[in-house]
Amino acid sequence: MVAVVLAAILAILGISRIDVSPVQSRDALRLSSASRALTTLPLGEKPPIGVWSAMRGDQLSAGEERVDRAELEQAPYKVQVGVYSTSNYELDLTVPSYSSSGYVWLRWEEPMQRYVESRGGDISSFFIVLNTLLSDKDSSLAPVGAGPIKLADGSYYQLFTYIGRYYVDRASFRHYPFMTISLPLVIEANDVDGQLGYRNLRLIPEIRNSGMGLYARIIGWLNTGWSIAEYRHHYATNFGLGGEENDYSQILFEISYGTSSWSSFWRLLLPLAVLMTMVLLVFKVRPDEQDARASIPVTVLLTLVFLQQTYRDQLPNLPFLTFLDQVYVVAYVVTLAAFVLVLWIGRRYAVMETMEDPVAKEALQRHLHRLDDTWPLVVVLLGGAAITFCWITIPQVI
Repeated sequence: MVAVVLAAILAILGISRIDVSPVQSRDALRLSSASRALTTLPLGEKPPIGVWSAMRGDQLSAGEERVDRAELEQAPYKVQVGVYSTSNYELDLTVPSYSSSGYVWLRWEEPMQRYVESRGGDISSFFIVLNTLLSDKDSSLAPVGAGPIKLADGSYYQLFTYIGRYYVDRASFRHYPFMTISLPLVIEANDVDGQLGYRNLRLIPEIRNSGMGLYARIIGWLNTGWSIAEYRHHYATNFGLGGEENDYSQILFEISYGTSSWSSFWRLLLPLAVLMTMVLLVFKVRPDEQDARASIPVTVLLTLVFLQQTYRDQLPNLPFLTFLDQVYVVAYVVTLAAFVLVLWIGRRYAVMETMEDPVAKEALQRHLHRLDDTWPLVVVLLGGAAITFCWITIPQVI
């Protein structure tokens, strides 16, 4: 036991010395003052700590919101953006990424139309889907029809289609297998001449007609709603053009999905619970069958490694332990403790056979029987407390 404790201390010290501290990007998102639909968050409310929300970044303060609303009114170019996702499929957690197709439409006024005409007349070239994943897939929007339509109110309208594979940047992997994931579609200006920054061009989400279609559901996941909002995307660079760092208006449309708690339990936690039950009952095997007792923890350990590798293959290489990882750590500790205790009790029975004092022999036997009887209760209490502690101490960082 001294050797095991010493090895653990040395391992912790060594790993702590070589561990890498991540550096955060200075890019940032701020929720703008434009109208938005955050279906998992009431308008104007900040999400409680630890509650999943479709809102990203920070909300503006009251003063900042007044300034932002004034900038929105004064922006020379305004483009209304709507998104309708017709199908989502091939959700891959190992990247993570997903495939999707659907429609995007733009509506703009005369000032924006004059700007577009002065630079070629194709408004689709001024917008990109920012989180397109495939390097060989054009991230531009494909127009439907010959060109934009001029509406009765003098505004211009054009419908586009999109299809491709997109990067997913938000998922509650720390809570796996009880997790939520958000599939985003990010639309931003393709500013080729530095004239479409946040103060000049504002993208306004079209809430009423945006949404998701019949085939936007993913088998095996539960849909928890969609959202669309404008964000102020701050780039920590001026792209070599001089002046201040650049900000751009960004439309972020996303559909959120969650796992079924019962499905996760039956698939991933029930087999683990069965294995731990075997460890709990290891001391119910007759004491004279020491080989059978010792083989149970070894068999359970091998099965634990196999089960953990099976679900880890479905996840990316995460720099932290998921909740299920922590549960397996508890299971490993319990299995190791059972194996050590089996060996210790076996040696005590061997000593007991050579004892000549009947009183001492009977006292030792009662002590060993008490260990056999209290082991399941101790494991359930300590293991349950450890798993509960793991759950409530999960960092609320997405």
